[in-house]
Amino acid sequence: MLPDWAPNIHPMIVHFPIALLFVAALVDTVGMILRSNDFIRKGAFSLYLLGTAGVVAAYFSGEQAADSVFLATEANALLTEHSDLGHYTLYFFGGYALVRLVMFGLNLEARTALRATAWAIGLVGIGLTTVTADHGGELVYRHGAGVQAAQSEAPVFSLPDSSETSGPVMNEDGGWTFKPTRAAAWMEDMTLYGDRDGLETSLRDGGDRGDVLGLTVSGDPVMIIFDHTMSSLQIDAVMNLDAFEGTVMFVTHVNDADNYYFTSISQGSVRQGKSDSGDLILMDDQPYAPEGWVFYRAVADQTHFRAYADQKLIAHGHGEDGGMGPVGLRLNGEGTVLIDYVQTTALRGGMDH
Repeated sequence: MLPDWAPNIHPMIVHFPIALLFVAALVDTVGMILRSNDFIRKGAFSLYLLGTAGVVAAYFSGEQAADSVFLATEANALLTEHSDLGHYTLYFFGGYALVRLVMFGLNLEARTALRATAWAIGLVGIGLTTVTADHGGELVYRHGAGVQAAQSEAPVFSLPDSSETSGPVMNEDGGWTFKPTRAAAWMEDMTLYGDRDGLETSLRDGGDRGDVLGLTVSGDPVMIIFDHTMSSLQIDAVMNLDAFEGTVMFVTHVNDADNYYFTSISQGSVRQGKSDSGDLILMDDQPYAPEGWVFYRAVADQTHFRAYADQKLIAHGHGEDGGMGPVGLRLNGEGTVLIDYVQTTALRGGMDH
């Protein structure tokens, strides 16, 4: 059982395969020097097998760990890279252990050329392990991944200096911020797909949140796009869906009204996927019931798509990299969606005008 202070088991596992693989490479190097020593060669083989078993445990515990933490914006791209490197490390050592097992079973390790080749390939794997571990260490020590003190800090919303405008405002990091100040003119910099006449906008009293935007639709789908393209990105938004029956989508990498990537929120689920000529291709579908004001975060970073509600991961899908495209909202249903703010952040500096 995990102690109360540990959010996941990954940090308790990951050091064992790293140590085993490094010792395996060291023993293998000694075995290359002392070629006639069967005991050392068998020791290196055994350590590589144990290290590979540890890699498997580290990989699956790491997948669980990635889904149990809420990271700072600047750490999301690093999390994607660490996850991908974990995949590569697992595949590499799974294949490498199988090759060494076959060599051992057929007594091929006695052949100097084959043994030298296997030794060199093992060192490549050590390099891959080093890079993967470096990314994991940076997540913890620079960004506080899994550290309770860091996890307890809620995201801070800051309005750009030019907040007197009614529409989205460009941020220095390559994203944009939309905090509604006027109901009538905010769509001047937006592209709208669908029935404009079926969309009503108004400023509502959001209590402690001040004025919030009310988007009222009557059944026909409406998609509102901000005309700046982004690639790897994060969307933060605070919304209230209590008076809305239907689906609200964060849409990214939009080509047109029928081709885009999405994270959708409804009264029953959070879904992630892609609309391909109007056909929905799902990456993930998880149960969810929104209630009251909720802080949402949708991350679309290369092939990774993550969705959070009040800092808890709800869905984590995988798909093709969507490339470049604008970002926005799509409403399909009846009723009113209340929006406090929407903010996008370019995770890898990928933005065009």
